[in-house]
Amino acid sequence: MSEIGRMVAAIDPAPHTPQQGQGARELLLEIVATPVKARRRARWPVLIPVAAVLAAAAVLGVAFLPPDAPRGIAPPGALAFQRSGDDWIVTVKDLYADPGRFEAEFKARGFDIRLSIGPGSPSAAGQVTGGEFSEGASRIEEESVECESPGGRCTVSFRIPADFKGSAAIWFARPARPGERYESAGQADATGELLHCVPYRGMTVDQVRAVLAERNGSIEEFRVGKASEPARQVPGDWYVEDAAPTAPGQVLVWAQPDRVTLTPEQTADVKKMMAGCPKG
Repeated sequence: MSEIGRMVAAIDPAPHTPQQGQGARELLLEIVATPVKARRRARWPVLIPVAAVLAAAAVLGVAFLPPDAPRGIAPPGALAFQRSGDDWIVTVKDLYADPGRFEAEFKARGFDIRLSIGPGSPSAAGQVTGGEFSEGASRIEEESVECESPGGRCTVSFRIPADFKGSAAIWFARPARPGERYESAGQADATGELLHCVPYRGMTVDQVRAVLAERNGSIEEFRVGKASEPARQVPGDWYVEDAAPTAPGQVLVWAQPDRVTLTPEQTADVKKMMAGCPKG
C-alpha cells in the first residue's frame, strides 16, 4: 500500500475499556505527553507506516551551528538525502535532533515538511504515530524501517517525490531515553512492554504490582471510576481493568473494586497478545 491515504490507520496509543468513559484516552494523553505534543496527538491520531513517513523526510543536509562554534565548521545533518530516479530517499541520521533541524533541512530543499520525533514505549518505537497532509499533497512512500528489537535502535528512511507538492507534518516514535516520558504508547502487554505475556486484566492490583516488581517496573498512578479520576493508591485487592505505559519502567493502571468482565473484543485482543507466550 504505497498511497498515504491507504496506509493511514487509526491509532489508539492507550488501551481503554467502555467503563473508562469518553475522557479516558484524553486523560492518558495528558499524562504521557508534553503539553505541545499532547495537543498534536489529540488532533492527529493516525498511524502511517514508518517507511511512508521516511519518504517525507527526503530533502537536504543543512545544519545548525552553536553560537560559539568556529566559523567554517558545520555539524552533520540530521537527515541524509540520496537521489533515486524521480524520488529522494531520506534517512534520519539523528533520531534525537530538534524538530527545527528537520524542518530547516527540508526547507532548504524547497519542501514544506515537518518531522517531529519523540519518545515512545518499546512497542510504539519505530512507528509513525501521527500525520497531517495538505489537500492534494504529493504521494509519500515508505522506504525502510528497521529496529534492532522492541525499544531498540531504529533506522528510518522515507521516499518522497523530487517534485513533492503541498505540506506535511509527521510524528514518529523513537526509543525513549532514561527519564523521558512517552509521547506515544503501545498496549501494556504488547511485545517489549512491561506486561507482555501477562494476562493482567482481571488480576488484582497486588498481583500486577508483584509482576511489575519482578520486571523492575512499578505502577505510577491509578485511574478510578467512570470519570477515570486520578488516584495515587487504591486497595491491593481491587481489580485491574486496564493499563498503559507512561515512561520506562512505569505504567498507568485503571482499577475498580468489582471483578472485571472482558468484552468479546477484549478477550480476542488478549488472546492475540498472548500468542507465542509460555503456557501456564
